[in-house]
Amino acid sequence: MTSWEDVRARLESELLTLDDGEFVVVGEPEPARPPARGLLRRRPAPEPTRYVQLRRDGDHLYAECVGATSFGGDWDVDEVTHERMRDLGWLVPGEQDATGMQPSYPNYWKVLPRAEAGRVATACTDALALLGADPATVEWRRDS
Repeated sequence: MTSWEDVRARLESELLTLDDGEFVVVGEPEPARPPARGLLRRRPAPEPTRYVQLRRDGDHLYAECVGATSFGGDWDVDEVTHERMRDLGWLVPGEQDATGMQPSYPNYWKVLPRAEAGRVATACTDALALLGADPATVEWRRDS
């Protein structure tokens, strides 16, 4: 059975081998979309999932975690969980960090030096665990 420590260790390893501009996504599998219905054959939007995505930008790692609906994200996060995410060091859209970044995407986010890949991996797996994801079901995707 896969544990969060297993996921954390693999994520740290993935982060250390990312080339500049490459990213890795770790998250729940997307549920199957319901069939198209109605006159225009429209499909309902898929259910939201819990995920983190990370990209290497030079000597830094940019991390995002699914955002709270309270600030435009996809995941319903209660106030206690939101505060715990903040305690883990996650920023919200519009906040600026020490690197001068200030993204407006509706996700939790953080930027850390690539040399701190272990710390980034821990923050990501702690966030997924806090949001209730199951480490045994997460899927991995790596792209450039």
